[in-house]
Amino acid sequence: MRHSSQIVAIIYVIITYSVTWMILFPLSTVYNELNLIQRELWHSLGSIGPAVGGIFALYLLKRKKGLKLLKVRILKYSGKKLLIFAFSPLIILIITLIIESLLGFFKIISFFQENNILNFGLFIVFILPSICYGLFEEIGWRGYLLPALQEKFNALSSTLILTVIWWFWHFPTFFYRSDFFFGFVLMFPLLLSGSIVITFLFNQSKGSVLMVIFLHISYDLVTSHQISITAIIIVSTFYVFMDVRILKVYGIENFSTLKRATLELNDIIY
Repeated sequence: MRHSSQIVAIIYVIITYSVTWMILFPLSTVYNELNLIQRELWHSLGSIGPAVGGIFALYLLKRKKGLKLLKVRILKYSGKKLLIFAFSPLIILIITLIIESLLGFFKIISFFQENNILNFGLFIVFILPSICYGLFEEIGWRGYLLPALQEKFNALSSTLILTVIWWFWHFPTFFYRSDFFFGFVLMFPLLLSGSIVITFLFNQSKGSVLMVIFLHISYDLVTSHQISITAIIIVSTFYVFMDVRILKVYGIENFSTLKRATLELNDIIY
């Protein structure tokens, strides 16, 4: 029995929220009692919600064809230019750190020592949340939800709807990661700015989930530990510039020179 796309979308949101919230709300009650490794591992586990929801939703809609679509998109390489664009936040961070080090504003070794990440194992734990959230979130948000929305709405409307769902999904993290009111409110415009860029990359790459995973991980590595405030400001400014350019040059229909990607496998090869 096949299900309507609206019902599947609702099921997706319920599963995505339920899985993540059941993991992260308990973390908020014991966060200060845990050591760094325990915190980061538990927090990273919360990232699986969108992936679980996305895989289940695609199977409900298209059975094995839906899983094949996801597999193809996760493995889809879209060329050097888009790959460089996907890693642009990380490239900006590296260049900024080099310049700050040369000017004496930042000492990389001191940063690693202060955060206890000279040890290889601790370094993996340090970057693990960015990798997990970039990977598992995008399997759901762009692997399923964005292309599903783009079957019915233009790129702008799809991005706005996704951003609202994405924003509220983060709700439990503000009980232990940052000031609740300030962080929760501020996050929405930041997510929207990033979502516009991600939608552009997703559509321009003919629906490559791999490219948006790289972009998400790259952006999180820049912002999550606040290694360089200068780099965060530069990346955020770059994203705002890209938002304006995307809306002005490509328009609200596709955010791209290509048509917006949907849940059709042939979208990947047009």
